Amino acid sequence: MSDPQIRTMPLRGDSARRWLHARHAETGPDPAFAVTGQEATAEGLLLRRIWHSAGSIEFRPSPRADSRSVVLLLPLEGAFTVVCREERAVVTRGTLAVLPARSGATITTSASGSRLVLVARPSGDVRPPSGLTVLSSPAAPVLVAAANALLDARLPVSGGLRTALEGLAAAVMAG
Repeated sequence: MSDPQIRTMPLRGDSARRWLHARHAETGPDPAFAVTGQEATAEGLLLRRIWHSAGSIEFRPSPRADSRSVVLLLPLEGAFTVVCREERAVVTRGTLAVLPARSGATITTSASGSRLVLVARPSGDVRPPSGLTVLSSPAAPVLVAAANALLDARLPVSGGLRTALEGLAAAVMAG
């Protein structure tokens, strides 16, 4: 278990690129590009709320990702386009993207926006998709509320909270 990492002021240019690089991600050389994020981690789980200005971020696959883990991308403000392998989708409020954690992806926004990222192994027998999937789920607002509460309170992800987030990931994927 680790304590949440909070970045309250946006990083710009090279500082933003370094912050992203430390998180297995890259962006272009735009000196005006800005990013800020809050994150919490635990064994096999990453929860991140990220805001960034218009642009693209390429996320590399996690080298330690469990083959049953997924990446859930939920828009909080604005919309984004996600490209995973040869698949492309626009994700707007009310929908979310799911992809295998062992896949990389590029996320592009035409305006500033924020999203929630959860990398977890869903509980139960929920299987990860083989590629990019966009869906809507009545459980998504519950996941967003729990994640925001956890990040806002700056709580570490205990075993019980990890289990709850894994259960919410399964509920969201089940539709």
